[in-house]
Amino acid sequence: MNKRLKTLKLLPVYCAISAVIIIAGIILYALLGFNYGMEKPAYKTFEVRYNVVAEIGEYEEDIQKTCEDAFKANNLGGYEKVVKNEVGGNYSTETGNKALVYTFAADASAEGLQAAEASVKATLAGDAFKDAEASVSVHSIEKVKFTETLWRAAVAIGVAAVVALVYIGIRFGVGSALSGLVASVNSVFFTLGFFAIARIPLFAAGPLLYAAIAAFATLLMWLLHAMMMRENFKDPSYNNFTAAEAVASSLKTSEKSVYITAGALGFIAIVFGAIAAAGVRALVLPVLVPVAVSLYTTMLLAPALHVPIKAAFDKYKARHKRVYAGKKKAAKTDDEK
Repeated sequence: MNKRLKTLKLLPVYCAISAVIIIAGIILYALLGFNYGMEKPAYKTFEVRYNVVAEIGEYEEDIQKTCEDAFKANNLGGYEKVVKNEVGGNYSTETGNKALVYTFAADASAEGLQAAEASVKATLAGDAFKDAEASVSVHSIEKVKFTETLWRAAVAIGVAAVVALVYIGIRFGVGSALSGLVASVNSVFFTLGFFAIARIPLFAAGPLLYAAIAAFATLLMWLLHAMMMRENFKDPSYNNFTAAEAVASSLKTSEKSVYITAGALGFIAIVFGAIAAAGVRALVLPVLVPVAVSLYTTMLLAPALHVPIKAAFDKYKARHKRVYAGKKKAAKTDDEK
């Protein structure tokens, strides 16, 4: 228990760590914002797909020159060019064909791209490129939907966190609810501060999603502590403990469950991220951050914070009990008279 008591006395240190991360995060967010490196703006593409014969027959350069001449003729500039190996089928295997992709900004002229498409199609349909089996297409790529999905997920997780907090308050008392509330708020701002400092690439609604996960994971882990404290504090042997000793003793019985929960959440994120596509992996793996923050909060900050809260409530209950006992004694004396 001595080790736990020493840990619980480090509340100022935990508060200082959180304050440094949160304040530094606020400053960097104000200066730079979050790193939305995973969020691509809307854009348009001009794609030419051709078979391996075009590559072997040295038609590639002629195809590219045909496209770029068409762009110039239609006043289309500022594009990015890349040649990719075409993939297809359920297993995303390479077909051996090539895809020449030109990327334009979202405001690129639709009429100009259509005119360029018609021009390139006419040229590639000629005898000079008949063996290339080339096809041309223009696409407009929009963002928004994925961002909306993340936002809805964040709101759902946030609502679940609020429900969990209310449940803690009703089932385990106001003291546990206050500790859980402060812990979840700390986890939310600690997580946001970490992402602002670390500059981890995020999608637009990513910060909101990870903040909601941090709040929910913190309350879930704190719920495990609260459940054990509720049962342990019924033991008469705890009546002789100070608030710090009671929390430290109870913490020993619930810490294993908290570590297992955090480990399970982290394991799911790692496994799911490992087997998912690149875009999903970039969304899932950062979940490790709010999980780690929640573990720090519920194993160090929240128990240390709960000690003075429990002490205050114990003092109030003891005073209320004395007052009630005094009134009862006075009433009994009056009845005897």
